[in-house]
Amino acid sequence: MFCLPNLSISFSKLILSGAAASIFLLHGPAAAQSVSAEVQLNSANFDIESDGADRIRVAGQLRTLTQQVAAASCAVTSGVDVEEAHDILEYAMHQFDKDLNALRNGDESLHILGPEKRRLTLQDLDHVEEEWMSIHGAVEAILADDNDVESAHIIDDHNLKLLELTTILAADISSQYSHPYEVTTSDAMLIEIAGRQRMLSQRLAKDACEVWTGYHAEEAREDLAKTMVVFDTSLNALRYGMPEAGVNAAPNDIIAADLDSILARWDIIKVNLQTLVEGGTLDMDQKYEVFHDLEIELVELEHLLDDYRDYAERSH
Repeated sequence: MFCLPNLSISFSKLILSGAAASIFLLHGPAAAQSVSAEVQLNSANFDIESDGADRIRVAGQLRTLTQQVAAASCAVTSGVDVEEAHDILEYAMHQFDKDLNALRNGDESLHILGPEKRRLTLQDLDHVEEEWMSIHGAVEAILADDNDVESAHIIDDHNLKLLELTTILAADISSQYSHPYEVTTSDAMLIEIAGRQRMLSQRLAKDACEVWTGYHAEEAREDLAKTMVVFDTSLNALRYGMPEAGVNAAPNDIIAADLDSILARWDIIKVNLQTLVEGGTLDMDQKYEVFHDLEIELVELEHLLDDYRDYAERSH
């Protein structure tokens, strides 16, 4: 969910008075009154700056980066748009390193203000880091040698496990840092769907590349078909609404325009993807179009997500 960058003093009191109530139940009124007095003193002198929204955003970005690394490494080693794919792979590797470190230790440049202290989240970070390090060397190897297909296969073999672990991390961080009184449930759902679309755009690119390189091609073709349905259904639900699932249509003209642009490009992309699903082949220009256009979709999906967050902030 979207969290406001700065929690006001009134919000601070609300959060901490909830803690006092819990202590009342566990230890009695005297202890609760002591905590309440301390809360009032602290709230009178300090504003609490929240980095919760930024932690949630960075954790969600890790999900996307798992698929972007896999898609770019496959594109590089299969000779598709090598220069652009090489740059994307290098960016994704460094960004994953930066985001992972920020979630653990803090990073003011990302507005993550201090180290993580929650044991469960630290365990999640350990699991993600362990799996990430199992492919980090393979990413570096491809950056040094565009023809290192074996390293691309290592990345491919680990990317779904890494996606699973980053998804768990993102869910736990969202649960930990979300404040439900700052955004409605319906807006939170829209933000989550838009955020997931970023990852799916790169999963589509990864699956398509697996199909045309012939590595795990049958599994990739099945996954490509399923991901296309989810991606398409979700975009249309965001644009036009899906009342039976509780999804509202685009809430303003800015978001509607974002979605119209993304849908128009998607209509072109999915023609080539459907060819792969049906067992056909693509020439090099068509492969380039798939990889390049899905990267553009990713950029536009980032803008869409920002616009949804702005809308949620303005509305509440």
